[in-house]
Amino acid sequence: MSVRFDANRERATVRCDQCPGQPILPTHREETDPRRCVRCQGEHRWLPQPHPEDHLCQVCRRECPTCQAPTRDGQRCRTCRGMCRTCSTPLPDRGSPADQVVHVAPQRRKDHRHRWPLTFFPRTWDWDQCDACQDAGTAGDPVRAVLAALPDKVLRACGGAIPPTVMDTIHTELQTRTPRQLAARVERRWWGSWAGRPLRREAEANQEGYRPDDVAVWLLAPTACAGRCEDGWHLADQPGRDDAPCTVCRGGRLLASRRERDDAEELEPGSAANRTTAEAVAYRPPMRECTGQDGACGVPVTAPHTRCPACADWPWCACHRRRYDPHKSTACRACSTRQ
Repeated sequence: MSVRFDANRERATVRCDQCPGQPILPTHREETDPRRCVRCQGEHRWLPQPHPEDHLCQVCRRECPTCQAPTRDGQRCRTCRGMCRTCSTPLPDRGSPADQVVHVAPQRRKDHRHRWPLTFFPRTWDWDQCDACQDAGTAGDPVRAVLAALPDKVLRACGGAIPPTVMDTIHTELQTRTPRQLAARVERRWWGSWAGRPLRREAEANQEGYRPDDVAVWLLAPTACAGRCEDGWHLADQPGRDDAPCTVCRGGRLLASRRERDDAEELEPGSAANRTTAEAVAYRPPMRECTGQDGACGVPVTAPHTRCPACADWPWCACHRRRYDPHKSTACRACSTRQ
């Protein structure tokens, strides 16, 4: 690498000595290593020999050159081109965030804390969406309401565009579900499973691969259950009632998980300290459950029993507090010790 300082320029010109003609690299950092990716300089991002023309690794070649957001072809993303990341409509001119910062003098504060000034900053985390997409959650367009519920991480991994399969799934599910129910389904599946998992996996001999557009479809797809439930539960038809477990898939326990474990995970499960937040919430210790009510009861029972006292219809004790096993005693355990 050669660094040259020009008197007419304030920045240094960096050239690659390992390429014919010593081309100028698109960087001004003097400590750039030409053997690595010129943009990220990753520890393991070594460039192949001969160097590619852009001197970029495979990851940076798929990113937006301005904001490093994942794109399909490595061009500028929709936000940098002034387009809504959801619907691709032109974004309105909102000005610079620095021009919308409001400073309140200490003597003009309404909370009577006149010793310090107060500063209000604009809300800019949704400026990459148009006004219609920002209000999609409360708007009358059901498709926009569902699209607004998709996580930003999934949309960026899809290249900033909505895959056609996702749009087809939304139109199909809106025939049987409301936009609020679909938004709740996306949020439940995202934070319950996919938020801490990779959005891309290569196919191997014992497992299939998937891409970010497949994950977006899985967040919206209906539950693979003949009972037409929502991940093992039937939604309550009235606000005052609770959701009921599905009797077909037994509250979701018979549903096939999309996560395929390898042999190491099956033989040696992870300890409690190695579980993620989603795994810790969903973890249940191995125990025998009641098989009554077509498997929907699920009350823990001890061996050799297979049903709880209520499902087995054990008689009530004279104290009217507990049930007892008629094959072993004539009263509950507490009353038997008193006698």
